[in-house]
Amino acid sequence: MSKTDKWYKLDNAAKIFPPTTTTYDPKIFRFSVLLKQDVNKENLQKAVNLTLEDFPIFKSILKKGLFWYYLEGTNTNPLIKEETSSPCEKLNTPLLFEVTYFKNKINLEVYHALSDGAGCITFFENLIYNYLKIEHHLKDNTILTKSSSYEKETDSFSKYYNPKNKIKIASKEKAYQLKGKWISEGKLRIITGSTNTQKLKDLAHKYHTTITGLLISLIIKSMEDILSIKEKKKPISITVPIDLRKYFKSETVRNFFNVTNVYYKFTKNNPSLEEIIIEVNKELKKGLTEEAIEANMSKLIWLENFFIIRLIPLFIKNKVMKYTYKLTRKKQTLGLSNVGMIHLPESCKPYIDKFMIMNSTDALEVCVISYEDEICISISSHFMSSELEKNFFRLLKSYHLDITLYNNEIDGVD
Repeated sequence: MSKTDKWYKLDNAAKIFPPTTTTYDPKIFRFSVLLKQDVNKENLQKAVNLTLEDFPIFKSILKKGLFWYYLEGTNTNPLIKEETSSPCEKLNTPLLFEVTYFKNKINLEVYHALSDGAGCITFFENLIYNYLKIEHHLKDNTILTKSSSYEKETDSFSKYYNPKNKIKIASKEKAYQLKGKWISEGKLRIITGSTNTQKLKDLAHKYHTTITGLLISLIIKSMEDILSIKEKKKPISITVPIDLRKYFKSETVRNFFNVTNVYYKFTKNNPSLEEIIIEVNKELKKGLTEEAIEANMSKLIWLENFFIIRLIPLFIKNKVMKYTYKLTRKKQTLGLSNVGMIHLPESCKPYIDKFMIMNSTDALEVCVISYEDEICISISSHFMSSELEKNFFRLLKSYHLDITLYNNEIDGVD
């Protein structure tokens, strides 16, 4: 493997991923597009090579230093392969991303230490656009991404860190932890439901909330019948990533997010969806204030800049981060990530069916993506029981939404 002279410090959010990566949760997420024709492998390879010219940071490998992990540039070119493994498993490449295909589907899988959902959307949009231009000889000259390679590679955490921001670490009680027998070998079951974007948005507006607020509330409502009276005494905590590009000027494709936790406690029997939404809206509003966002950024970064901690060897930092991660997970029930909408030129639309996103998890994760008039909601889980997922999609259907369901097949699991 030949090297380049480029290397990058891991951005602040990425530092937690290498020490907490496991076989069961490899910290990988997958973007998929279903096309209306089977994939041409040669043209897909050309499209990947072309896209990487504008995203050189994606040609990086993870290296271990004395004090921190870091990214090192490489001249290794990714080879396109037919999909053979289950979604969100270990990558079969030294690179931190992989592109595979199967019939009419193209997958992009990315290790979270390299990029986040919003960063990968930018890469994936360019990849699919380049593929369709090559495959169908499109005369479209739209420039999807006008930022320079330098702007894409910027560590925006360091750029916008303000040491004067006060750090407020609120103490939260332990949240309810999902339980159940796991699928053998830690494989993920993924159930995806698609529906009309505008109808789902109209339903959210009817209850004076956003699509994210509605889906969080529906997940909570879906858990009501699953939890015992004793379990309901603990709060449900749903972790929601916040794309910081919406609050700070940034074109980076590296990680630039923090999270807010939406807490809900069943204080009465059979609360209505409207009552749940009112509480969820309050939690989301609290976590999305300028003060909360800046405080969370400071909380993430101040330790990295603390002189003594910078001198602690990596193997000790890894143990501390693993322990801290375990403590943090006890205050989380599941995660919900809405990465928003895919944007492509009009010329691409006749060739695209739908987009999907899914994420590896150590419990259960809900991922949401939309394209044109269709929104896809994927639920990844390690558990044999799919009761929560079934409750959730039944509940969606009960609001007169047409839901089309897809799931990956796992031997011995219904």
